[in-house]
Amino acid sequence: MLHKTSRERYDKLKKVFRRLMRNFNADDLDDFIATANSMPEWMKHDPSLIQEQRDALGRFTVDGSLDWQICNQIANRQKHVRPQRMGGPALRVNSVQVNPGGRGVLLQSTQAMRVIGAGDEIYVDYSGTQESALAFVIRTFKHFHYMFEMAAIPPAQRQIPTLSDLVGV
Repeated sequence: MLHKTSRERYDKLKKVFRRLMRNFNADDLDDFIATANSMPEWMKHDPSLIQEQRDALGRFTVDGSLDWQICNQIANRQKHVRPQRMGGPALRVNSVQVNPGGRGVLLQSTQAMRVIGAGDEIYVDYSGTQESALAFVIRTFKHFHYMFEMAAIPPAQRQIPTLSDLVGV
């Protein structure tokens, strides 16, 4: 294995997330989804994780989680070409549209301004609704950031990061 622990996989996810923020594109989105989709299995078998991390994982991977369903269904489609089972969650990812020329989002912090997510404009079509893949990536990364960077810190001592902090602006 190239990444032997769930922490190493999270570190990879963070690198791919930051690449996407610099240049949003289908290849890095595919890597992000595949890595994020593999995280629950790695985390389930990681004895170093505390209960708060396991609880956070459980909250993320429920059938009703929009972000988990998008992640899991796209990853399975990339791996197996067709959906694997009939029935399942009510939310069904139908397609992903990639259009060149996405302008991204202007992100301002007290130190700098930066456009994030410029590159391809990618949308996920699920159950008749279109969702920005950029928004999905940011939300999904925030789930894993919480699990690996925040969960072990006592709640009173946690500093909630801004998007600028997550992106590295």
